[in-house]
Amino acid sequence: MIMDKLDKEILREIQKDGRLQLSKLAEILNRPRTTVATRLARLEGEKIVTSYRAVIDPLKVGFSLLAFVLISVRRSAPSGGKSAQVLLVEKILKDSDEDPRLPWIEEAYVITGHYDLLLKVWAKDLRQLSYFLINYLPTHPDIAQTETMLVLELVSDWRDRLLPIDKVLPD
Repeated sequence: MIMDKLDKEILREIQKDGRLQLSKLAEILNRPRTTVATRLARLEGEKIVTSYRAVIDPLKVGFSLLAFVLISVRRSAPSGGKSAQVLLVEKILKDSDEDPRLPWIEEAYVITGHYDLLLKVWAKDLRQLSYFLINYLPTHPDIAQTETMLVLELVSDWRDRLLPIDKVLPD
């Protein structure tokens, strides 16, 4: 999809406030409401705008520890079209969502380098993180090695930052 200046302006504004009423958005952009509504519907239809939701601060709802967990996975043949890395991380995510003893995994990536997976993990306390690292992860035979880094201070994360539309979509 080719985007023009109006599309970029819409993206900039709804990033700042996803609850912005269409009439207010049209007013800010100095465009007719129907034009803005059509453009926004197209951006949503093309899955450029994927969702609208509340952004909740994990620290304010009881998660006190943030850690990054690197995981090295033993090599095995893909199953069902998915790599061992993807299958493992899908299992870990599912278990994390269902088991209250496990921390919440906010993000999971298959990466290059010495490790294969990177997990962004929020734990209620050290006990929950320890259970995850010492009791839960070793139950997976495909895990060869892990390394955990605790975050001492959160300087900035995605909740504070807007996607720089102009860097990827020049005028």
